[in-house]
This record gives sequence, structure tokens and C-alpha cells, in this order.
Amino acid sequence: MNSLAVFSLKGGTGKTTISASLGWILAEEGFRILLIDMDPQGHLSHFFKVHPRPDQSTLFGALIADQPLREAVVPTAYPNLEIIPAGAENWHLNEALIARPWREWKLKDALEAAQPLPYDLVLIDVGGNLSLVTYNALMAARVLLIPVLPDLFSYLSLKTLFAFLQETGQKYHVFFKMVWVLINKINQHRPLDRENRQALEMYYGKFLVPEVVREDAKLVQALREQVPVTRTAPQSTAARDLKKVARFIRMTMLGAPVP
Repeated sequence: MNSLAVFSLKGGTGKTTISASLGWILAEEGFRILLIDMDPQGHLSHFFKVHPRPDQSTLFGALIADQPLREAVVPTAYPNLEIIPAGAENWHLNEALIARPWREWKLKDALEAAQPLPYDLVLIDVGGNLSLVTYNALMAARVLLIPVLPDLFSYLSLKTLFAFLQETGQKYHVFFKMVWVLINKINQHRPLDRENRQALEMYYGKFLVPEVVREDAKLVQALREQVPVTRTAPQSTAARDLKKVARFIRMTMLGAPVP
């Protein structure tokens, strides 16, 4: 199962934007994508205007009451793109997990129990804090994508995050197949952005995605309108950059040629 978690310890790095955009683009290219909204705020679900039905199984039910994960899936308005949305009960998911045996592995177990899943990629959007919900997302993912901004605080957060990943890997004997760092919202005309990018390249070069996502108001507008930027502004800087990142994910994870 190809699974990718989008996670950063620092807030505001564009985790949900990256998750939504990669899901949109890969689905447009014909890949079957399942999004999982693990953020209690549910922004990814809001972007796609989806919520669990009152009578439907949920992510909470799958992890806490062992309900079938397949029954929590909701279609989006886009072909090939489905989502397990965040429900109101997700705010209590971390507390509920505390009492569960093998609590860090519940999402991984639920995904394995649901096999074979009809998806090319499971993409997990994770909130920016450390909790049992975070552990579940990380344990279920084979690949980790870390969006960072070209600023000092993002740089410092990476040191903490990599230390956490090393400690977690040793404790649980689980390591990612790949870990990638993606520079997001960069303005190449700002000297400080260029300096911070150079620092990231110097110390984290082997983890950096070879593409960056440049700052672009068109992306903000598209997300506000809840429409893919590749549809509203297909020739925009954001659309071109995100397509390059999607191509990188496709080649490294899915082994698929560029369509």
C-alpha cells in the first residue's frame, strides 16, 4: 500500500494545502487517491465540502470501535478522489485512543484490514502537533512529506522533527521508506528567502524535494473558492510548481511515467 503523510511540527507551512493540491492533481492524472483527514480542525474536509453522513461510519468509529474503514469513505466532486473526512468527534479522538490497546497502530491496522483498497495512493493530512493521532498517521505511512517555509523557525523545527523521528523509529522499530522536505511559499526575490533556502540545502539537502512551491496569490484564491488551482488558473506559478511536485511523488512512489 502506497501511503504518504504530510506533516510538520510548525504551523502555517501549508500541510493541508499541499495535501489537497497533490490529491487534486494526481486524481486529475488518472490515479485513484484516498485522502484521510487526521487534523481535528478538518480543513481538508472543508476544502472538499464533505462531511460524514449521520448514519455513516467515521474515522473515529474505525479507530475506536473497530468499524470497517471502507465504510467511512466519502466521494468528492472529483473523479478518482475520495476522502475519509474529519467528523466533530475527531476533537476527542486523541483522548479516546489513550484507552485502546496498541493505540499507536490503529490506523495502520484498519488500513491493512481493509485491503485490498482500490487506490494507488493513500494521502494522510496530519495536524501540526504531537499526539496519538499523529502517531497513528506516521505509523500508517510509508513516506513522509514535510512542508517548510523559507524561514528560521521552519529550519529550527526540522532539527526537532528529525530527532523525534529517530527516537520514534528506534522505539517502535518503524522507519519511513522515504522522508522528503518541501520548500513552500518561497519568494525568490526576497533575499532572506534565498538565504534560508541555501541553509536548508546545506543541512538537509539529501531530503529536499528538487522542486519548490513559489508564493502565489492564485493558490490562495483557489483554496478560498474551494476549487483546484489547476482548474482556476492552470498556467499560474502555483499550478505549475504543484504539478512538478506531483510528478516527483508519482515517480518516486508510484513508479509511473509522466502522462
